[in-house]
Amino acid sequence: MNNIFYVDAENGDDSHTGASPEEAWRTLHRATLQDLGPGDAILLKRGCTWEESVKIRGNGKDGAPITLGTYGAGPKPRIVGSKFPLLGNDGPVSWWHIKGLELKGSGTFDPYAREQGQEHGIYFHQASLSEGLRIEDCVIHDLNGTGILFSAAKLGETIHGGWIITGCEVYNAGTGIATDGPWPPEKDLARAYRCNTDFKIQDCLVHDIAVDGIVLHYCQDGIIERCKAWRTGMGRACRTPVGIWFFLASRCTIQYCESYDNHAAGGHADGGGFDLDGGCTDCTLQYNYSHDNDGAGFLVCSYDPVNAPCIRCTVRFNLSVNDGRMNDYASIQLWQTDDCLFHNNTCITRIASCLKFASDCRGHLFANNIFVVDSQQDIPVIQSPFALTGNRFEHNLYWRSRGRVDFKLADNSRVAFEQRSDYFQSRNEQCKDPRLSAYQGMEIHPTEQSPALGSGIRLDDLGEVDLYGRPAGKTGPVSIGASLQPTGKGGV
Repeated sequence: MNNIFYVDAENGDDSHTGASPEEAWRTLHRATLQDLGPGDAILLKRGCTWEESVKIRGNGKDGAPITLGTYGAGPKPRIVGSKFPLLGNDGPVSWWHIKGLELKGSGTFDPYAREQGQEHGIYFHQASLSEGLRIEDCVIHDLNGTGILFSAAKLGETIHGGWIITGCEVYNAGTGIATDGPWPPEKDLARAYRCNTDFKIQDCLVHDIAVDGIVLHYCQDGIIERCKAWRTGMGRACRTPVGIWFFLASRCTIQYCESYDNHAAGGHADGGGFDLDGGCTDCTLQYNYSHDNDGAGFLVCSYDPVNAPCIRCTVRFNLSVNDGRMNDYASIQLWQTDDCLFHNNTCITRIASCLKFASDCRGHLFANNIFVVDSQQDIPVIQSPFALTGNRFEHNLYWRSRGRVDFKLADNSRVAFEQRSDYFQSRNEQCKDPRLSAYQGMEIHPTEQSPALGSGIRLDDLGEVDLYGRPAGKTGPVSIGASLQPTGKGGV
């Protein structure tokens, strides 16, 4: 029979048995001294506040986790403290389900113009295997460290496997949700990837953050989905921050997320929406909405292309609107990366280029993308100070709402659309008004008169649906852009 223990900060007593609400303990310290096994639970009374930290120990099992949850009615039980982490582990732990809690630092953290610290909310750190940890419906705030952090004490084997963070919110923090481990990593990236495997972050909100929103590394076969990040990069940082991103990751995916109003941490850092960075191999950015960011909407790059290359990644069915507001970033920006696929993205800019190569990149294929500069300013649709001959462009559609479509290439010259074949591999591309239903918001679709309809190329792995969840189809013509089906008869 499973054991359930109750904790009541107002009416409990540590001399009680803890076995019922009437026999509840008072302190979290007393509760965590209890030996727990599979299926057991510690429940905190809603509406109560504890000014102490928690260290959990023991292991549940698959199908019978140990629960740290709530009972009663009212607001989430609150853990407030100045000793960090507010909730952590005491030795190896597996199969814990933590749900319905609020964790707050002892003060009020202002992420604006502040540096990140080490005051973490939920922090799991160990050197041996941990499986099946689940954090659900928790709110973490007012910390200068990371809201939720999974940390590996060594590389080379799985430390955290099968973990899930779902329905959580982090705000007024140094970083939102993150993983970390020993730095620098070994040159054998396969050893680094294994630290975090088969995990999910889903339906989470991260906002008002000093540095990064959701930033994961040492990862393999993980998913970030249906999350939102906004107002990150509010503090000071010499590099990054980005709303949602991976680095040192293999076969990981970011999908169905929104990232917006992210900033450049003092003016010189990234400040973008999404990023696949150094050490990302075979990763995917798909079905995401990036808008109104200081940095790139979608950055694909590597900080160390020799030891941590970013290769064989896919960026598809994403929408970028009004990104690249600072520092000459673009909707899609590449730096020190090779052999990636970019298809069926829609990029609409107002003060930036749609696509920028910040280094000599090779082996990329750009297909079925819509690139629109919606501005009175004289902005090139693509810019690159490096030759683009090592990349292919097929079935893309380019447009400027006012002025000539052109490209700024290696010698800083401006090359008209009609001259592009002299400078890079181009096949079946168009320079036409895409006749979209809008140039703002997320509902941006081709109208029935759009030249994007049916004029794309069918790729081997097109994907099952478009950005809006409508079937891509297995055969027949393919449209250009993130929306494959028309809406309405009008246009902008």
